[in-house]
Amino acid sequence: MRKLADKIKALRADIVGAEVAENEMVKYLANANEVEHTTNTGYGKELVPVDALTDSVYNAVPTYATFLDSLPGFHGNNMGASVKVAVKWEVWFATGNFEWTTGAWIIAQWANRLGTGDVTITQAPMIISVDISKKLTNHSIADVESMVMEDITRQVVRTAESMIINADTSNASTWNVNCDDAVPTATFALGANDHRLLLDNGIRKIALAGTVNVDYKDVGTLEFDDFIITRGLLNDYSYDLENLLLIFNGSTYNKTLTITEFKQQYQNGIASTITDGKLTNKLAWVQYVVSRDFGLTEADWKQSATPASNTKGWFAYIRKSAVQWGYWQPIEIDVVKIPGKGYSVIATVEFGFTIVNKKAGITSPSVVLAINATV
Repeated sequence: MRKLADKIKALRADIVGAEVAENEMVKYLANANEVEHTTNTGYGKELVPVDALTDSVYNAVPTYATFLDSLPGFHGNNMGASVKVAVKWEVWFATGNFEWTTGAWIIAQWANRLGTGDVTITQAPMIISVDISKKLTNHSIADVESMVMEDITRQVVRTAESMIINADTSNASTWNVNCDDAVPTATFALGANDHRLLLDNGIRKIALAGTVNVDYKDVGTLEFDDFIITRGLLNDYSYDLENLLLIFNGSTYNKTLTITEFKQQYQNGIASTITDGKLTNKLAWVQYVVSRDFGLTEADWKQSATPASNTKGWFAYIRKSAVQWGYWQPIEIDVVKIPGKGYSVIATVEFGFTIVNKKAGITSPSVVLAINATV
């Protein structure tokens, strides 16, 4: 326990430049001997100062994120619990002008009015709890405390990314994209991917709630043309390649690498491993990422609770700037000692996101999917 306290002390000193007095450390260790239970008065709940962890966890996003650090719509670490974000359309074409020689000055207001709209980012509280046994800390040759802090940071980032991909607020047993077998609240009980039910709809649900060959494409056998055609569904956004992100699951990505055009690119092109010793970070000219939380599905594009039923792959194109996200409550870490057993490390955070799609008169989708790929 003392080792963990020393690490927290050092973390605070490194980040905020404020030393923790030894007498405070003694109080910390004494109070941590309280047993955690439902009537705890607070003396056994030792709060790590929030300013010691807020920035350090966010700064770790580039280290642990698959794609979160690629999304520019970040609204900070102290965003309000519910925030409206304005959306505007583009300005009209210039029109022919004429010399003003007579009559009153008039303007056709309807033709010059800027299309506007808004989206709302609503945040949800989340918690991660890790129980560490006394035996593990006493006999492990590894630095267990540092590993747990690192794991918590990683999982906070992973949870945020999973929500952006998979979130679906529907409670219907046949419409939530994450569970085709039962009512979502039963499938996702507390602690079992229930984060997918929180907040707003994510990439998968937004696209699949649209229209086939407009918002998503049923591809079947995966071919090079599927990437071009699917990207083309983005319409006006389809050629803004630097602002697009291509997201795969592992199975679909591996299958993609066997397609002749991509195979030849790696063998002979500028992105060849012969040229730079590593795989390119672009496919079909778009930055890509592989997410472990972008899972396989059944043929009806929804995921089954039975893993063996999920055999179909897919990929998504998303306009990076369409995702609006941020944190409100900074990440807080509580450490509670359980006498004779070990201790619990408990992290809480509030996160929110939304995806801007077809707002303010814009008809081009920000998110499109290719579904039912044979992998």
